[in-house]
Formats: sequence, C-alpha cells, structure tokens
Amino acid sequence: MVLARTQSQQEIVETARSLAPAFAERAVEHDRENSFPYVNYDDLRRVGYQALTVPREFGGREAGLLDTCLGQEELGAGDGATALGIGMHLGLFGRLSEDRAWPSGMWDRVCRDVVLRGALVNAAATEPEMGSPSHGGMPTTTAHRIDGGWEISGRKTFTTLAPVLDYFVVLAAVGESERGNFLVERATPGLSVVETWDVLGMRATGSHDLVLESVIVPEEARIVPPSDRPPGDGGSGRAWAALLLSAAYLGVARAARDFTAKYAQERVPTGLGKPIAELEGVQENLGRMEIAMRGARPLLLGTAAAWDRDPTGRARLTPDIAAAKYLATNAAIQVTDIAMRTVGGPALSRRLPLERLFRDARAGLYNPPQDPATLKLLGRWVLGEEQPLT
Repeated sequence: MVLARTQSQQEIVETARSLAPAFAERAVEHDRENSFPYVNYDDLRRVGYQALTVPREFGGREAGLLDTCLGQEELGAGDGATALGIGMHLGLFGRLSEDRAWPSGMWDRVCRDVVLRGALVNAAATEPEMGSPSHGGMPTTTAHRIDGGWEISGRKTFTTLAPVLDYFVVLAAVGESERGNFLVERATPGLSVVETWDVLGMRATGSHDLVLESVIVPEEARIVPPSDRPPGDGGSGRAWAALLLSAAYLGVARAARDFTAKYAQERVPTGLGKPIAELEGVQENLGRMEIAMRGARPLLLGTAAAWDRDPTGRARLTPDIAAAKYLATNAAIQVTDIAMRTVGGPALSRRLPLERLFRDARAGLYNPPQDPATLKLLGRWVLGEEQPLT
C-alpha cells in the first residue's frame, strides 16, 4: 500500500483529514437540500488547499499528482462531492503546471489570484447537444471576432463548482471547423449560472448550467499556447482528471467501509445477544470491501507516483491511468453496495450515511474515461494498438 511518506505528503494528508469530519457532517444537509457547501470552500481557502497544485513561484505548493491524490482521498472520505469539485480545480492547475498551455501573462495573473484571493477555476466544455468534448464534435457555443476581442454565446452543462467559480474556461467554436478555449471572468456581463443540477449522487458539486449571452471578452482572453511550449504533454489533462477523481471515490469507499465496521461492532440485536461483527457473514463482507479497495488503491497511487517520477515515460502510463480509474470507481460501487447489504434495512434510512455514499459512488461511472472506453482501450493495447485516453 502506498502511504504518505514524505513530510509534504504527511502535511497534505493531515490538512485534508482535519477538514473531513466537518465536511461529512455538512454533507447530510447539502445532499438532502440539494444545496451548495459554500462553507467547505471557505475552509479550503483558509488552509490554502486551493493553491495545492499552483507552482511555488506564485506562492503555491506545487504538489505532484501522488501528493494531491493522497489529499483527495482524505477529503473524499469526508464528502465526496466537495472532493470531486475541488479536484477539478486542482487537476486543471496540475496539468497546466506541466504543459504550460496558457500564455504567460494569463497564467501568472490567474495563479497569483488563486494563491492571494482563493480564486477557483474550472472548465465549461460539455453541452446538451455535443455532450462531452472528449467524444468529438463541434460545440454549439460560438466565439465571433469583434473589434478588440470576441463575442461568445452558448450554453454549457455540468459546470462543476459553478456557484463559486471566479474563472470559466469556455470551449467554443471559432468559425466552422476550429475549436478554441477562452478564459471568462465571472463578473463579465452576459454570463449567468442557471441552477439545473438535481441528480442522484454528488448532489453538492453545484454542476449547474452556464449561459453566455453575447459575452464580450478581450482579444487576450483566448487561450493560445505559447510558441515555446514543449511538444506533447503525455496526456497530462487526462491523467490529472482521472486520478484525482478516482482518489475521491476511493475516499467514499473508505467512508462506507469504516461506517459499516463501526455499525457492526455496535449493533447488538436482542435475538443474537452479541455484536453482529462477530458473525462470519459480516466479517466476510468487510473482507470483500477491503479486497476491493486493496485491489484499486495501489494501482491508483502507484500510477500517480510513476507519473511524478518519470515525465519522459508518461505516455506509457495511458493503460494504467484508465485501469486505475476503472478499478477505483467500481470498487467504490462494490464497497457501498456490500455496505448496504451488510447493514440491512436501516441502511435505506437517511439517518445513516450509507444511502448517500451508495448514490455518490454511482456517479463515478459517468466521469471520463467511462468503462466502455477503458475496456476498449485496454483491449486494443493487448492487441498491440496504442490508443490515446479519451
């Protein structure tokens, strides 16, 4: 098992672990009311967690992928929705720290804003008609050149952290066949958030719709990679996104396992006269949960460690990244399902956290790479066909 070994890793884990109990307590209310946990993000800013993956030159911690995964697992054990949300922000800066795809002026300004003001950033790419941009196709959101800048109009879905984002990275069609990204500030006239997020699990991520109605941005808002950018990024964006989200889902699994173990030790039915933890069937179920987590966690954290250790070999990690996400999210589904079965009827009650954890775990199926894409990719790798991670 990969554990927090360096001082930096231990500090990150301890910071995240200190926040998790309060996040878990608030998760009950926010899940039930379908509300956004603003206080959680105040807490994250208070400890500087939002700057975890920002380079040191701007005052960030410049945490690597493994360090950040360890922190995300701890947050996920408190509240999967908050871990998922902040993970998207952290993953964006982790990727950009590696591939430097933003112009230097924009990069410097936003990094300092994240560190000094606690600004939050996420992509706004998915659309009702197009779906995920990873599937191909042109966005219906358009960017037209005007004097001194661009006019952007369109609608985005699944804009995670929409209630608290300071910057939106908006994917738009530029002309008939070109796609481009634009950095749009929250206060820009014509930009609005429509609260549409009302779903089965991960209800507190605030993944609402973003609407842009003739939004005017300056010329420099278009994200054009610098000409001296190193060629190829080895899939940085996909690695950071897949592994950080997977770590959050493993945290959800751990929360379900730990609650079930505690419940089993304390539950003494009158007809049994002893804790149900002494029943072999319950012990076997706890063992099944542990096996599922032990099968997923080493690959996830080992892949993250390999990513940090050898930047030149990152392209070879594509199948490991896909497999790690597959195993972690399916382990969370398996663990929460076993937990529900072990606790029995009381697990259906909202007085217990299991039904929420069960629902939150299901959301992992829909984060990319999705299971069918992973299985096809791995199958083609077995056949000797190297495939990109989508």
